[in-house]
Amino acid sequence: MTQLTAMVSAQQHNDLLDYLTNAFAVNFTSWQNLSLNGRLLGSLNPRWQQQLQSDLPTLLQITEQGFHLECRDWLHCADVLQNLGRDWYDLGLFEGWRNEAFDVMDGEEVLFALERSLFRPLGLLSKAVHINGFTERDGETLMWIGTRSPFKAVDPDKLDNLVGGGVGSGECLTEACLREGFEEAGLGSNIMQTLAAPKRILSQRLVERGLHREHLFCYDLDVPAHIQPENQDGEVAAFQLMGIDEVVQAILDQRFMHDAALITINGLLNKGLIDSKHPLSLWLYQQYC
Repeated sequence: MTQLTAMVSAQQHNDLLDYLTNAFAVNFTSWQNLSLNGRLLGSLNPRWQQQLQSDLPTLLQITEQGFHLECRDWLHCADVLQNLGRDWYDLGLFEGWRNEAFDVMDGEEVLFALERSLFRPLGLLSKAVHINGFTERDGETLMWIGTRSPFKAVDPDKLDNLVGGGVGSGECLTEACLREGFEEAGLGSNIMQTLAAPKRILSQRLVERGLHREHLFCYDLDVPAHIQPENQDGEVAAFQLMGIDEVVQAILDQRFMHDAALITINGLLNKGLIDSKHPLSLWLYQQYC
């Protein structure tokens, strides 16, 4: 931060806190826990409760503690859920089948791999990496902000971080950062390897398909002034440099996807542009995990 870059205003602090508390408010009153082979791993809204009861009557048990899917082993569990999810997709019960797998995990233990588009209906916990891109121009702190492709299945046309994407099955965080950094922004390993250790934030919010529950591993990258991000995989329509006031206003106007807004605000805190003692910062600290 330089003297020419002012801190976020007091009113903006309050407005950003209101935005976050509303965007990430979750009421689980009508939801049920989902246990797989005795391990509590997911959460179901009434729609998917009914669907599981209808489609898996012999494998599903329902108790006061929730829904319990009992399979022979984790391979069988993966097969049951993968085939069931494909049937749901083919029947038009949800859109956006990706043919990409995420790891279903219990703590640090990988249990099995599953199509990523099933994580929200089942309320399973996924992982993603998000990278804020900061740069300095004429003494002012600016941020590289992407605009998501209009063809994205989730949040098309929304503003996004410089880099952001799910951690694939069998992939470590470093591999995910290097892959996403190149695919989304054309950044080479020489730049990406300057990343410091990330903070981990829990993003949990209701979405049309079910529950978005994801550990966001968030990084801040100082992008050299001569670097121009350039998308490689068609998932980003454009990149633009935005001033801090412009970024904050775009968040408040809900032009950002929610997770990207959360990571951006955390980046502003890391850069000293948000008061570390304000309730906004305290809210952010509570999301660290």
